[in-house]
Amino acid sequence: MATEASVPRPLTVRVRRIVLRTAVGLGTGAVLIVVFLRLVNIGAVARHLAHLNVGLALLCGVAFLAAFVVRALRWRCLLVPTCRVSVRRAVAIYQVAIFINWLLPVRGGELVKCLLLRRSDGVPISRSSATVSVDKAMDLLPAIGLLALVPIVHPRLSRLLWLLLLGALAVVTLGAVVLALAAWRREQTLALSTRLFGRLLGDGLRRRVEPFIVGFLDTLAGLFRQPRLIVVAIAYTLVAVGLDALFCVLAFRAVGVAVALPVVLYGYTLYNLAYILPTPPGQIGSNELFGLLIFSGMFGVDRGAVGGMFLFSHPWTAILMTASGLACLSAMGLTLRGTMRLARASGGDQQG
Repeated sequence: MATEASVPRPLTVRVRRIVLRTAVGLGTGAVLIVVFLRLVNIGAVARHLAHLNVGLALLCGVAFLAAFVVRALRWRCLLVPTCRVSVRRAVAIYQVAIFINWLLPVRGGELVKCLLLRRSDGVPISRSSATVSVDKAMDLLPAIGLLALVPIVHPRLSRLLWLLLLGALAVVTLGAVVLALAAWRREQTLALSTRLFGRLLGDGLRRRVEPFIVGFLDTLAGLFRQPRLIVVAIAYTLVAVGLDALFCVLAFRAVGVAVALPVVLYGYTLYNLAYILPTPPGQIGSNELFGLLIFSGMFGVDRGAVGGMFLFSHPWTAILMTASGLACLSAMGLTLRGTMRLARASGGDQQG
């Protein structure tokens, strides 16, 4: 009897954790929404939303999805030394990962990319995770451009925004150092990584993790021995940033606001960097508050205009991500529940 009673306990504990995290995330999102509403004039926001241009709203949705398609093509390009993935499959996997990242307070979409690629193409997680890491690092590259423009633009950066920029720069710099060491000092880098994980995890876990580290570092080194791929990936990044800016311009125009292109480029690129931070499920409240902090706080755009733009674009992009994510899951013969189960089942199996 005791044995039977203990069987469902792990599942119960897991469910409780999920419920607790979701409740905390939603509570945090509710607080952020309240703060946002106290900072804007509700009447001004309502006036902007009342004159929403449906045609421009549809166009900004196209630009929004196109930016993720371009990023999926960038990831596919980085996968070339490891495996050949069709455009359709790369876009589908990437869109599902974006949907999972949006849905969950802890961004698990990057792991989902690796798991789905292993399921469809048999690519080991150690190798696909290296390409995912480089792909995400590419999204941090615009931070370097923002820092370079600080002496020219003279933006009013708060302490939090400075931390975001410098944090992104630190991540890119650390990644570049690791890549250089992996490419030119493979054995030393492997020995150092193994020793570090040995101290953190103990010898038993170290032996399990070591094959993963070897595959990860070898894939990184292989990527950077093909500079043409990196140049192409950077070109994709520039196109994606341009589409992000186009989405932002059209979203502002849809609520009847004209914002200068340099402000949009700088502001929306910085806004995207805010996703380094943890966000509530569905990014409830964080989108609106970060947008207000950046576009009104830094560049002086009217608060009612910024509030109207984000209160329109947030639910609109949520619909787009949900519809495209579920459609891509269906096209791959999966369900959302099955994908979550796949992630949980592979949580402790990172070598595969």
